[in-house]
Amino acid sequence: MREFIRLQLKLKWGFNRNNNKASAIMTALATLFAVILVLALVWALSYVLRASLEVTTKQLAQLFLTLIMVGLTVVATGMQTRRLYRPGDLLITARFPLSPFKLFAGYLILNYIDLSIYSAILLLPVMIVFGLAMHCLTAAYLLGVLLGVLLMPMIPFALSIFIAVPAVSIMSLLERHGIVRLIVFILFLVGAFALYYYLLTVLSQFFIHRNWETGTLEIWEGLLRGLDAYYNPAYYLGNVIFFERFALGLGVYLAVSALLIACGVALARTVSANFRMKALNGGNGIPPKHTEIDNYKSGFAIFRNGIKEIMRTKTYSYFYLGVAISTPVMVFFCNRLVTMVGEAQIGSGINFGASMLVVAVFMAMICSFTGTVLSVEGKNFYITKLVPVSFRKQLLIKGFLNIGVSAVALLISAAVIWGLEFVNGAELGVLVASQLILATGLVFNGINLNLANPNLKPKANGEAEEINITYMLIIGLVIAAIMGACTIIFPRVIENGKMMAYLIAVSVALIYAGVNIIVFGFTAQRKYQKIEV
Repeated sequence: MREFIRLQLKLKWGFNRNNNKASAIMTALATLFAVILVLALVWALSYVLRASLEVTTKQLAQLFLTLIMVGLTVVATGMQTRRLYRPGDLLITARFPLSPFKLFAGYLILNYIDLSIYSAILLLPVMIVFGLAMHCLTAAYLLGVLLGVLLMPMIPFALSIFIAVPAVSIMSLLERHGIVRLIVFILFLVGAFALYYYLLTVLSQFFIHRNWETGTLEIWEGLLRGLDAYYNPAYYLGNVIFFERFALGLGVYLAVSALLIACGVALARTVSANFRMKALNGGNGIPPKHTEIDNYKSGFAIFRNGIKEIMRTKTYSYFYLGVAISTPVMVFFCNRLVTMVGEAQIGSGINFGASMLVVAVFMAMICSFTGTVLSVEGKNFYITKLVPVSFRKQLLIKGFLNIGVSAVALLISAAVIWGLEFVNGAELGVLVASQLILATGLVFNGINLNLANPNLKPKANGEAEEINITYMLIIGLVIAAIMGACTIIFPRVIENGKMMAYLIAVSVALIYAGVNIIVFGFTAQRKYQKIEV
């Protein structure tokens, strides 16, 4: 069992020389950027709450400890579900010279080790930044944080064992209801974005106006009082970190963790054995899907297959279609925030520029997935060379499908912006025209990039290759920043600057789209013919 655990840890955390170095670098940079944003938010929120509320350092720390604990519980539940109940390597591990109990125990140990690593990655930087913001970064505080890193995984691990049982049952029921899962994901995405918008609004109100709206202080004071209670596990962890009633905090935390883990393991052992036996016997509870021979024209068949690819590939259906559907709501939140901050720093009259910036960013996010129009074919790419349809027609149909999804999100977002009177009629026309052209340029750029870097190696569950998406997202964000900056600044510094902003927005989009369409026309055939599976 020890060798099994060692190999599993090496597969997940070890360095594979066959990995794409560019992909690893881009992923590391994206992760670093996300970490910096989160830590900046932690510092700002700590600073603002310390300056505005009459709370102790420990009470405020319990807010972040609770959030980390909830996040780790969600992560741990996912790990328990994948390894104990829905393992992808079940047919392989069933042949290992290990008893079912040793496999079960090995997976539990792996989950706890992984969770401990995530605990250190999350808790250490957050609590150090918190200590800097609260001016309490002492040797005793750092020792308490290290103790917290060791103790933090226990409660999330224990709770995840219980939560995973109903979670896997719900997942099994929804196995063939992708639309329901997509709706749940969209609701979660919009809710998380709304919460993020609220936090940024609170921070911007403090730093810009040095005051909060009526009732905001009461909400935060009530939240912190609610978390500073005996029923919150973070309360006892806070006692350990700040050495307040240390023995009580440590004793209760360890006792509750041990009790929950013991009961959870007893429950999970029985349930996971039933799931494994059912899966090995082929009884997954999903009735076979009956298919019929399609009799569609070639163009419509490719278009229909493109829609199916979006729905059956998690990366596409969640982070592409999900983002596209939720874009109008997120555009509303972003537009309000950017307008509020911009008017405070620059002055009134920046609504058009703010709208241009926000919509362009979301167009970049949606269209970035066109960098995988070929990659998602994977080992089945050779079929695209065998079907009696020209490669240009195949790529153009897939491209126009992506442009169509972007156009729908754009038009609904434009209707939201127009309805809330962020822009006038002329500004709305320029916004829609420039962003539709920009989306076309992004789509053809993605196709050109994927032709040059197809990434057809086998991927888990047919998922899209991340490196092309990252490249496209960076390109799109740079163009969005240029368009947004020009439309915000020019009307304020140049006479007749608004007309100049109109021309620049449309010109940038036209030049970008034109260049990529020309590149597609002259290089696509040569690149396509070089691709081999």
